[in-house]
Amino acid sequence: MEELFYRKQCNAWKLLTFIVLLLFFISCRTSRTVAVKPVVATDDVWNETNVAAFEKKLEALRNHYHIPSLSVGIVNEKNLAWKKGFGYSDIENKKKPDENTVYQLASITKTFGSLVLMQLVEEGKLSLDDPIATYEINLGARWGSDERIKVKHLLTHTAAGNTFNGFKPGYSFKYNGDWYSRLGKVIEKASGQTFGELLMKNIITPLNLENTVPSINDSINFNLTGYDKDSFSHSIAKPYNWAGKRQNAVTFSYGFGPAAGLMSSVADLAKYSVAIDEKKFLKSETWENIFTPFVTPKGKTIQYGLGWFVEYYNGIKIVWHTGWWFGYSSLLVKIPEKDLAFIILANSQDLTRPFQLTLYPVPLPNPFKKSLNKDLLVSDFARAFIFHFAGL
Repeated sequence: MEELFYRKQCNAWKLLTFIVLLLFFISCRTSRTVAVKPVVATDDVWNETNVAAFEKKLEALRNHYHIPSLSVGIVNEKNLAWKKGFGYSDIENKKKPDENTVYQLASITKTFGSLVLMQLVEEGKLSLDDPIATYEINLGARWGSDERIKVKHLLTHTAAGNTFNGFKPGYSFKYNGDWYSRLGKVIEKASGQTFGELLMKNIITPLNLENTVPSINDSINFNLTGYDKDSFSHSIAKPYNWAGKRQNAVTFSYGFGPAAGLMSSVADLAKYSVAIDEKKFLKSETWENIFTPFVTPKGKTIQYGLGWFVEYYNGIKIVWHTGWWFGYSSLLVKIPEKDLAFIILANSQDLTRPFQLTLYPVPLPNPFKKSLNKDLLVSDFARAFIFHFAGL
């Protein structure tokens, strides 16, 4: 009887301890939420000393990673609050970049691909649960047109699976730009229009993105802009690659689709970022879904939503996407609770390559080290922005 009494007393103390800890946790979460204030124009982060220190850091990083040109901007209070060009967008002619200099965005294009696709979902023209076989997509090898693979698996990079889960779709994250590009076939079959046509009509033209175009190497899609290719080329940063202790001009034909190939500038991406903040083009709940990490059937949360990387740092959501292609790289970071967006574009691979191939300069990934496709803070450039402006 005494043993039963003490057991009940012990259980009561455990329950009380649990309740106290739960209330403490809720209190901390509530106070943390209240403490997060958006950045405004009068904040100290905009003082001359902090901005100068940030610019000095970016220039040091540019030189360290041998990047010829950077165009950089910070969006705050619906404006391009700060902008600056570093280095040369054309080394031979000593041409300096600015917020209107055009770069290949590479995989930041995926965020636009997601937007166009989700518009069609809202219109009822397709479902994220549609099997890829519906759109005559064949991924080859063991995957083929497996009925278990859905559109959402291509969109979230969860189609491949691995040996540990029997290659079942939806159970693990494996970034695959080629498979993401197959969403172009989904878009075209569901709408009767190409991705380029819908992108121009629904996004680029309404936002007046004057320097945002499909790759100039894709004549069919570039011609949708009505621009003269030769004239537009003057605004494009020349691509380079650091090798043999020197900058080498890159010659490459860039394709275009929902996964990569869009060209743009800091000024245009600032407009795009503001449009997202204003919940344009989609319902609020759809934007919320886009910025919600995908959860596997076993309840594991991955680092990717619908076309964006999503992670929490000190309880604050940060969404981003990287871009990396021959001669170009890019990074777009948004911190909604702080009302901040960071845009940085480069005319070499080394804005992002060192943080993807984590044994850099050896061109191999380090399996024991996080990459930019998992953790934003491995990027020296992202950390500099967050340190100087976000205060996380």
